[in-house]
Amino acid sequence: MPCLTLDLATSASLLGTEPESLLEYIHRKDLPGVLFFTEQPKVSVFTLANLLNTTPASLMEVLEDEALAELMEEADDDEWFEGDDARKAYDALIAKDIDSK
Repeated sequence: MPCLTLDLATSASLLGTEPESLLEYIHRKDLPGVLFFTEQPKVSVFTLANLLNTTPASLMEVLEDEALAELMEEADDDEWFEGDDARKAYDALIAKDIDSK
């Protein structure tokens, strides 16, 4: 089940502000869709979308795009093999996996 709330730091980042400023705003406006299960609130994606004057679906697309970009950056550091080198690397990984069982 996808999580439909974001932590205070992430929410503040999406809004272009600091967590402390967002928390002050939440208290001042008695903002709906903010859940205080712990000291730090969780902000509903529906509330964030409303604050950003967009739809929850559009907000989720932005979040998904950002997550994909982060994964792609991580993959940039991965080793790449071609041809015979790729086959040797694959065989070594398979052998290592078999040995570990």
